[in-house]
Amino acid sequence: MKILLCCNAGMSSSILVKKIREAAEKRGMDITITAVANAGIKDEVGKWDVCLVGPQLVYAVANIKSQLNIPVASVEPRVYAMADGDKALDFAISLVKG
Repeated sequence: MKILLCCNAGMSSSILVKKIREAAEKRGMDITITAVANAGIKDEVGKWDVCLVGPQLVYAVANIKSQLNIPVASVEPRVYAMADGDKALDFAISLVKG
């Protein structure tokens, strides 16, 4: 699974990226995950299965979804703030499964 994490500057999400990667490794899952700034989203078209958006960008979810044409949703603020990799990974999986 290929997971894109989008936030304002692409930096605050790096901790969550690490935690999601660790959660996937514990489960024996093969994932690719990276974080990008919202401004660079147009360069990511066609590369990802799902996009998680930082809660600070909840207003941009529809726009990001229209650009990427994949499942896109905002991460729960508490999950994001606590960098809960397991819950974020579960959320990404649920989005892909529909």
